[in-house]
Amino acid sequence: MRRVLRSGPPPAATLVTAWAAAFTALLAVRLVLQRAGALPRMSLVWLQVGSVVLLGLLVLGAALGARVPLVGRIVLRIEQAAIFIAITRLLGLGAQGAPGRAEQVLIALLGLHAVGAIVTSEELRPGTPPWRAALWVLAMSFGALTLSVLAGGATGWSSPWHRLHF
Repeated sequence: MRRVLRSGPPPAATLVTAWAAAFTALLAVRLVLQRAGALPRMSLVWLQVGSVVLLGLLVLGAALGARVPLVGRIVLRIEQAAIFIAITRLLGLGAQGAPGRAEQVLIALLGLHAVGAIVTSEELRPGTPPWRAALWVLAMSFGALTLSVLAGGATGWSSPWHRLHF
């Protein structure tokens, strides 16, 4: 027991702590830039709706992670693909000007979140307690990211909900 206490935290705990600190710092920077009015003029309804849908999938995957790990594995892959699409769309691929500072930080946040999803899907065995905990951490952190995206509606972006017609 003493040897374990003297050796310091396990490498996984250090990695998780570093990831959480970087994610929190970037999210804070994004919120500051978003409040400063550095938002794009183009409508980002697709990003707002997509982030809510992806958050729902992450929560579903985390909730079913103990009973049906396959759902969590599929959700992690969907998240990775969705983040790739969101980043390429935010970059515009030449169709629009360079993204503003708030969007650059959002791109970094999405990339960091994708790294967490990749590490979870590749390094942790599905169905194990650490894997399920990682799914919940990803769902909660993406929830914070989603709130920052939805908060953009209060600062000039149009709300995605008034454009949806059921």
